[in-house]
Amino acid sequence: MRRRFATVVGLGVASALVLSACSDSGGDGGGGGGDDTFRVAAFTAGYGTPVGKSTLDAFVERGEELGWDVTLYTSDFDYDKINTDMQSAITQGVDAILAGYPDPRQIQPMVAAAQEADIPIFSIDGGVEPNEDFVVDVTTDQDQIAELSVGALGEAMGGLEGKDVMVIGHDPHVGISTRSRLAVEMLEEGGATIAGGEIRQVLAPGTSQEEALKFVTDYLQANPEGLDGVWVGWDHAAVGAAQAIEEAGRDDIFVTGVDAVGIALAEIEKNGPFVATVVQDWPAVLDEVMGYMETFADSGELPEENFVETEVTLVDRNNVADVEPTDA
Repeated sequence: MRRRFATVVGLGVASALVLSACSDSGGDGGGGGGDDTFRVAAFTAGYGTPVGKSTLDAFVERGEELGWDVTLYTSDFDYDKINTDMQSAITQGVDAILAGYPDPRQIQPMVAAAQEADIPIFSIDGGVEPNEDFVVDVTTDQDQIAELSVGALGEAMGGLEGKDVMVIGHDPHVGISTRSRLAVEMLEEGGATIAGGEIRQVLAPGTSQEEALKFVTDYLQANPEGLDGVWVGWDHAAVGAAQAIEEAGRDDIFVTGVDAVGIALAEIEKNGPFVATVVQDWPAVLDEVMGYMETFADSGELPEENFVETEVTLVDRNNVADVEPTDA
């Protein structure tokens, strides 16, 4: 028997949901077929990123430990492939979908198929505002990320007023896109100028370190005295920016990142240009999403709220030795 659920519109509206219908296969458990196995189709287009891979691998492992039948679909930000794979999985029959770091703008074919089949989508970092496509989206507070990282960069530069700051982002990732724009607003409000006049866009996360290195190297060659800091939306690109600054022999330009991956923590410990990053507690986010999915698997009940933001933590030279890398 495949679990069905009622849709409740609006954030914060209680949705203590119960089973409303069953498939024709009979029985009294979850599962897309004739047994009681709870079947989950999980996907991420960001499997090539360390955080995406570690989080989704952990989900698969934990789901299988619970006795779930979990199938993981991945791509290198190829949403055509994701939509095709997930529509096929939905047709074959699953009880729930786990969306790992999805771009809500690019999964509408899959969302429509899931809604038609009454299959709930549980999301990790699926946007920056409530989205009725997801029965719940657990993410991190982008405003807090931008505030902490911009604050750390400003402190390292001796203030924002009159400083030239490069901002490096990646628009296909909704979270990075959002915090990059928030950072620009905060930098400009503090009196800084955005180097080059706009956010530098990395094309692919897998080559972000090399792309950021080139952004900063090229800019310094053209503007030797025109850069005071680099704000970067995630750590691997930030490492590339720091590398460019070191190779230029500069000790007066500072870099911040986001994610607290191991390579970034090592850079901060070196007391070089990389001065701070931000921990997004993805294990805690995964715990919360797993809890919601376990409840649904056991009872058919869905979360009462469909959007949950979690707090983040600044990592700098004062506490870096006490922080575990998020990609460990």
